[in-house]
Amino acid sequence: MTDQPPAPPSPRRPQVLIRQTPLVIFGLSGLLFLGLFSSLALVDSQTLQIVHSFTHPAIDYIGNAGNRLGDGLTLVLISLGIGAVGFRLGWPTWKSACIHTLLAHGVAGLFAQLLKHTIGRPRPRLLHGQDWEIAPSFESGFDSFPSGHTTASFAVATVLAYHFPKGKMLWFGLATFIGISRVIKGSHFPTDVLGGLLLGIATGLAIVHAPHTLKKASQHTLAHGLPWLVTAFGLTWILVPHPGIELEPNMSLFAGLMLLMVGLGLRVWWIRECSALNPPSALNVPTWPRLLMGLGLATSTGSLIIVGSSVLAGIVWWIGNPLNHSHQNGVGSDHWLSLNPIWTETTLGIAMFVMALLTFSIRSQLLIF
Repeated sequence: MTDQPPAPPSPRRPQVLIRQTPLVIFGLSGLLFLGLFSSLALVDSQTLQIVHSFTHPAIDYIGNAGNRLGDGLTLVLISLGIGAVGFRLGWPTWKSACIHTLLAHGVAGLFAQLLKHTIGRPRPRLLHGQDWEIAPSFESGFDSFPSGHTTASFAVATVLAYHFPKGKMLWFGLATFIGISRVIKGSHFPTDVLGGLLLGIATGLAIVHAPHTLKKASQHTLAHGLPWLVTAFGLTWILVPHPGIELEPNMSLFAGLMLLMVGLGLRVWWIRECSALNPPSALNVPTWPRLLMGLGLATSTGSLIIVGSSVLAGIVWWIGNPLNHSHQNGVGSDHWLSLNPIWTETTLGIAMFVMALLTFSIRSQLLIF
């Protein structure tokens, strides 16, 4: 027998980095949540004042519609309707969705009520801009944080997104609509809604995932959900007068557009290079230029808080993606609507350019007033 060459030693450092990835993701996400809560708390009252300054009947109609949709009875009826279809037609996915949504709704509601009466935050109609202290309370109106409607809605939406992933944008869109309606009706502060969102998603994930897969699912949710959360925060922060250090509008717009152009140019160049090979190459197209594009959009707002939040969300997105690159001719999951990948990237870039210019216009109008 011939001696076999010794096997090369297994790399230790990458394994350590892999083990440390969840800690980094959860740590940065916690820091981001703390920053968002602290920032939104500064504009809680101002947000309600702006919302209530609009007295058009359509606003009341939207608020009422969201309240009815997020009502506990409505959510239960939706779950029972899904179950009725599942049991009638013998569809196991629909049966599981019924059971899991009912369970998520109940658990989320229980946690929300415990937090509500432990924290004892007054409702907007009782606070009147005064300071409040965390203290257990069972008095009526001292149960603002977190929003129960929002908590239950996002718990149900998370379960539905797990069982029916093709409709996840619809489920989370409806849950977001319910959360916004709670602010429109003056029932909750924005921070109440944010707290309900986080609690609801956490509850939904815990219901549908086994303990050994919960950590991975949580990382995936944070990596892909934080950019949307920061975007929603940015829109609120721009539209509501707030304290903080702001950059000069023209300078921030110029810097933001430059970052957008560089990021978009690099992405298009890499995709074109991979697609030009014959046969087309399945080489990796780095996604880090997308981070430049997102940072450019954040910079165009001129807000250091939005820029900082975007950086944290971008880092979590970067390390939370398993591969950090696109496959299959440089498109991978980015190839949507059967468009040429270069047109797909260009369309995204144009949309971000429009958002940056719209942000600059809004800031300019607010400075006038």
